[in-house]
Amino acid sequence: MSAADTTSLRSAASAGSERERPQEPFKLVSPLLRAALLIGSGGGFLLAAVLTVTQALRLPVGSWWSALVQAHGHLQLYGWAALFVIGVSFHFLPRLRGTALPLPRLVPWILGLQAGGLLLRACAQPLLALTGTSFLLGRLALVVSGGSEGLALVLAAAEYLLLLLRGPALSTRKAYLGIAPFISLAALALGAAAILNLVNMVWAASQGGLVPQPGDDLTISLGLFGFLIPFALAVSAQSLPMYAGLEAFPRAVLWPLAGGYELGLLLLCLGLSLGEGAATASAFVAWPLRILEGPGLLLMGGVIASFVAIFISMMRRRGRLPAHVAALSPAPEALARSYRRHTARQHQAYGPFVALIASAYLWAFFSAFLLISAGLILLWGSPLPFSLDGARHGLAMGFITLLICGIAPRMIPGFSGSRIATPQLVAATLWLGNLATVLRVFPLLLAAPLGSLWSGSSLLLSLLFGLSGPTGLATVVCLASNLWPALRNRGGNA
Repeated sequence: MSAADTTSLRSAASAGSERERPQEPFKLVSPLLRAALLIGSGGGFLLAAVLTVTQALRLPVGSWWSALVQAHGHLQLYGWAALFVIGVSFHFLPRLRGTALPLPRLVPWILGLQAGGLLLRACAQPLLALTGTSFLLGRLALVVSGGSEGLALVLAAAEYLLLLLRGPALSTRKAYLGIAPFISLAALALGAAAILNLVNMVWAASQGGLVPQPGDDLTISLGLFGFLIPFALAVSAQSLPMYAGLEAFPRAVLWPLAGGYELGLLLLCLGLSLGEGAATASAFVAWPLRILEGPGLLLMGGVIASFVAIFISMMRRRGRLPAHVAALSPAPEALARSYRRHTARQHQAYGPFVALIASAYLWAFFSAFLLISAGLILLWGSPLPFSLDGARHGLAMGFITLLICGIAPRMIPGFSGSRIATPQLVAATLWLGNLATVLRVFPLLLAAPLGSLWSGSSLLLSLLFGLSGPTGLATVVCLASNLWPALRNRGGNA
């Protein structure tokens, strides 16, 4: 036997062992989901309640409050939401790819490093801002937190990239191939965020606990626009039709939409990166730097709006038997009745999870409209008449959080082989989550226009804004209580 034949046999054996390697059980990733819920309810949303209430009551605040704002935002994006998405995707994507998770032994390390880094930052950053740079232990804790998170996020990004490279040929895995650009973008954004966050923490440790605004904005954009939204669009395009009883998402549009979104994100990140330098540059240099952000927002908003338009069109047909399925059935009326009974049973078992998903996409559409408007206004060369923080919270709370609240009660029981606590808690998250988003977003958007019309508007908007934090906290507590029985099951292998 020649050396070439021996090499071919070894390659075939290696490929065969890769295909035969069993999928990891759900108990591998369930600690990630439990940690996400605990960090959300006991960290990110709790800090949001403290921040909104102190601002509504107009209590005296100092630099510690600004540091707490930054820690809260980071905890929400990279703790609550990112850990939940990583946990679900580590279980879901390998099955879609047709291979096992590349390095399953790294999952506990990713959880420990990320959770430890987040907790260190949540404690050290406000304390350092309160005590100053003389607090050596706080400065060291911030640097350690940045390194711990950085390693965790790089390991998570490596899992995604290795998953893309391993397993059967992508041409044979059409479902994964359609969403591969979004997964690749999310992995690269996670790796970039790991490096940037470490730089931010070193800077904050030397400057009294506060991260410079451009660095904080860029980290938020990488977490929200670079990681969470691409994953939400990708997993929704693949799994939402199956779990919500919808027709398949048209795969032909996925790659063009991904290309437009990636270009928009690149322009936005370049604009944020160069924004600080542009402020002191000449007018000739500042003009092209400033307009990078406008086209970026316009492209990303357009892609999100296109996705939502397709999903809403698909949801409007839910409960009606697809025409191509009815045409293949010898008894289409009986099949249609069976299909309607199936959707009714889904509602009884899992509550109004489809309504939660629909409301999440409506918030995504509203936020996309804000992004498109902001992009056009910036291209025109005018200042924004509203805060982009409203669009970011519309996406983070209205889209990502409500989408998790809608999909998780339907998806997690299938993974774990257990049940949610009660469908009534799904209804509670529907009302509480939407109310929290309204109270959080609209005071930000209406502050400027109402302030010029009515002098007492600031007090009213401040009170409404103050209620958004406790309402958001109640939302995630309901979700955690509902999912906890399913997450305690250690025997799920779905």
